[in-house]
Amino acid sequence: MGVVALAFVAACSGSSSSAGPTTSATVAPAPAPAPISASTTTVAAPTTTAAAGPPVQRAEAPLPAAVQETAAAATADRLYVIAGYDGQQRSLSSVYVFDGSTWSTGPALPVALNHPAAAALGRQVYEAGGFGANGASNRVFVLDAGGSQWREVAPMHHARGAGVLVALAGRLLAIGGRSGNAQVSAPESYDPTSGHWTDLPPLPHARNHLSAYISGPSACVTGGREPATSTRTDCLDPATSTWQPGPTLPEPTSGAAAGLLGTMVVVAGGEPADESKLVTDVQEWRDGTWSTEPMLAARHGTGYAFFGGRLWMCGGATGPGVHASNVCTSFG
Repeated sequence: MGVVALAFVAACSGSSSSAGPTTSATVAPAPAPAPISASTTTVAAPTTTAAAGPPVQRAEAPLPAAVQETAAAATADRLYVIAGYDGQQRSLSSVYVFDGSTWSTGPALPVALNHPAAAALGRQVYEAGGFGANGASNRVFVLDAGGSQWREVAPMHHARGAGVLVALAGRLLAIGGRSGNAQVSAPESYDPTSGHWTDLPPLPHARNHLSAYISGPSACVTGGREPATSTRTDCLDPATSTWQPGPTLPEPTSGAAAGLLGTMVVVAGGEPADESKLVTDVQEWRDGTWSTEPMLAARHGTGYAFFGGRLWMCGGATGPGVHASNVCTSFG
């Protein structure tokens, strides 16, 4: 896989103090689940490896500022943490960049957003959607390697915040999210060569605040809100345009981080849809069974991405609702 760059968004209603205009988009209602195989999705190993026991959690260099409901993406040599809320629930355009030893301030987004999504293709970092001053956005921005400012590319067909953006097989997949009071059911694929977005088959049980990981040729999304907190995992193979079920979470969660270490899926943290508590465990799927262990630093609404062979979680809230932090931890 190389470096896998994923992002997610979590918790809060999604208001913003400032943002650019958004383009309206038709949001399809959540469809009934399509008939799919009852078999569990096979989890394939990415470039990272995992030990026989639980993944090793460790504290990493903290962010320069406290953020939550943020997004993260990683290139081969840089980790980016993008936008979100500050501790006063103000939307941000800030971008922080980690080079493996030091955090610095990167080029700010043109708009302030919370609950954005982000991913990297090669040395380019993309940000898509999020909530701004006018609600859910369909705008998409890219930061070129060594660039001093973000440039805007073709918008998504569907405005969405609290969704995920996944890089897979040279394309971007935008999945899930919310626009107004409606769940966004249509995933979209972006081809950077043509600059076009293409709608894909609808997500079974459309939901927002979901998390994503790569499983072989598929992008899997897990947890989320629809509006109840979900335990579902659904995996999309864009080559065949088909959805298959993945392993059902033992504990429902939304706004968690997710990734695949070797053959083990980890789903860390989050909170229930009523935002009454934190989910403080790491849920780990391996060899057909789930196990759990406590998180080193329980949070929801983190930005997460694979960087340096480890799954990083940066920022996030240390309590339900708005409790922004600058904490970074990693799994590996």
